[in-house]
Amino acid sequence: MNLLTPFAHLLLMMSLLPLNQAGLKKAVASERGKVVVVNMWATWCAPCKAEMPSLVSFEKRHAGQKVKLILVSANEPEEEKAATKFLAASGFSAVSYIKQTKDDQKFIDSLNPKWSGALPATFVYNRSGKLVKSFFGIVDMNQLEAVIKPL
Repeated sequence: MNLLTPFAHLLLMMSLLPLNQAGLKKAVASERGKVVVVNMWATWCAPCKAEMPSLVSFEKRHAGQKVKLILVSANEPEEEKAATKFLAASGFSAVSYIKQTKDDQKFIDSLNPKWSGALPATFVYNRSGKLVKSFFGIVDMNQLEAVIKPL
């Protein structure tokens, strides 16, 4: 008999995969043929937490389409449990990542050299894996949809 609640069971199944700048490039490249949306967030970031329900809805709206949402937590490794719990409570169950790098500035620059590192931040890649748009701060879902529609 399984005594775990569905939520506890989901937490056990979920984990955030470690990701550095090379891993991020590979993750985007592995989705070639799809529009890739990378969102950087953290549990200690109030705007990130406020934005998450819109991102979860975005991901559900585009399920089965050629659009892939990749969430990357900027939490520290010791905060991974809190980040995993937050994602599970948000209803996001796809593979997600946690930034693990020795040089935060190199990671930031690998996404967009114009990005200060402030959260949240969202990056849109076309089907060839080329960065086409960056959003710094909470992304307006209408603007995000307008960017991905022609891609």
